[in-house]
Amino acid sequence: MTRRLAMVLASLLAAPVLARPAATLEDLRALAAQKSWAELLERAEELPPAARSDTWRTLVTEAATAAVESATAPDDKDPFAVARKAHALRQRYAFLAKAPGFSSARDARGLKDLERCLESKKSDCIDTYRELAADASTETTLQAARLVKRGHFAYVAMPLFAAAVRGGKEAGACKDEALAEAVLAALDLPTTDARAGDARKVGFEWCWSALGARLKTATVGASAYFLANTCVPMRARKALTELQDDLCKDAGL
Repeated sequence: MTRRLAMVLASLLAAPVLARPAATLEDLRALAAQKSWAELLERAEELPPAARSDTWRTLVTEAATAAVESATAPDDKDPFAVARKAHALRQRYAFLAKAPGFSSARDARGLKDLERCLESKKSDCIDTYRELAADASTETTLQAARLVKRGHFAYVAMPLFAAAVRGGKEAGACKDEALAEAVLAALDLPTTDARAGDARKVGFEWCWSALGARLKTATVGASAYFLANTCVPMRARKALTELQDDLCKDAGL
């Protein structure tokens, strides 16, 4: 009896497994109607490329947006789990970059993950956020920078403020008061500090029209670090008074 049972089991295991039929557009519509977002995203690419119409992209976008919005914060040690999920979806489906609903959901959850990371006092919160939210909107990046600044020295948020300016393409960001405070604070760091480098780019290249007057005023009675960061670019801008220029020369700058 045992031998016979073993033979039957062996026969069953050796039998070919019938593959599940590939999903159709109607299948994806049905999954959307059931709000089965995870299964929809799992099966969406079963459709051949030629069948991936605007309707298909709409269904995928709806599923991806809902998946990010409804994702719950995990109990593990990764505060950026939801942001990573959104980032992976964005990489998997490039057209999501042009979907406002998905972008808004991704940006909102990214901010929440950053806040969670800062509360846990991890050391790599800013770098991880910048990696996962590189294409976040300017306003979202400013919000992230302000969030960091609230709990740290102003210069700590300098990389995010620099990212918000986007190489001078976002002049509106230059008028942000918190950004100005971060620039002035970062210019008081050693010239070799990357945040001081960000501050020089923002202050003297990308946001000079918005920050020039404050930078001129701050040069009066400035520290040696501040002068080391500002004398040369201020001179290039012809923004130094004669007295300030003499101070810079006395400092060998």
